[in-house]
Amino acid sequence: MSWRESLQELPKPQRKLLQGGGLSQRFLNLPLDATHPAIIGALYGLLVGLSLLLPIGYLREWDLSLWWRTFVVTTLFVMTVAASLGLFSRIIVGITARPPISPPRKVLYPMPFVGLAWLSLEMTELLEFWIWGAWLLLLIPGPLYIHLSWAPRWRLLCRLEDGLDPFDGKMVVEEVDTAGGDEELAEVVAVFDEEE
Repeated sequence: MSWRESLQELPKPQRKLLQGGGLSQRFLNLPLDATHPAIIGALYGLLVGLSLLLPIGYLREWDLSLWWRTFVVTTLFVMTVAASLGLFSRIIVGITARPPISPPRKVLYPMPFVGLAWLSLEMTELLEFWIWGAWLLLLIPGPLYIHLSWAPRWRLLCRLEDGLDPFDGKMVVEEVDTAGGDEELAEVVAVFDEEE
């Protein structure tokens, strides 16, 4: 039996925890070998590198030989750093065996865009203010998502693929207060969950 079939046989709360949000579900469409946290980190590094193509061109005054060389070296460096952080996250999660945590999307998703805008302003010399802050905003979201969400989820999916109980007989589910403290609304949500 494949891990996808085993996933469908799990109780709904465990299945939801392993499937995760939209981004994690996209990764679930690929083979597990292709979604190792280090590979996902390298993919994020590649996307960051591609976003720097035009700012680097402007910085190198559109001289193709300098532009291309700087772009390739920068992209390979960012990919290596992001892949290393993904591998480090996989090792840490393998030791701690912690469950996946949903990252704060409202904060995490806009960070690379703010970082890219800041770095672009730095490269074009329209802004001169602590360039490392721009790099941090640009680089941190991918490795943070991998560490909080994907690496633990990937470890559990690998256990499922090996025919093991990913939760070791425990029901480990993140409880989310969807009702915001409203007891009547919580009861309605519980009824809908039972109907599914």
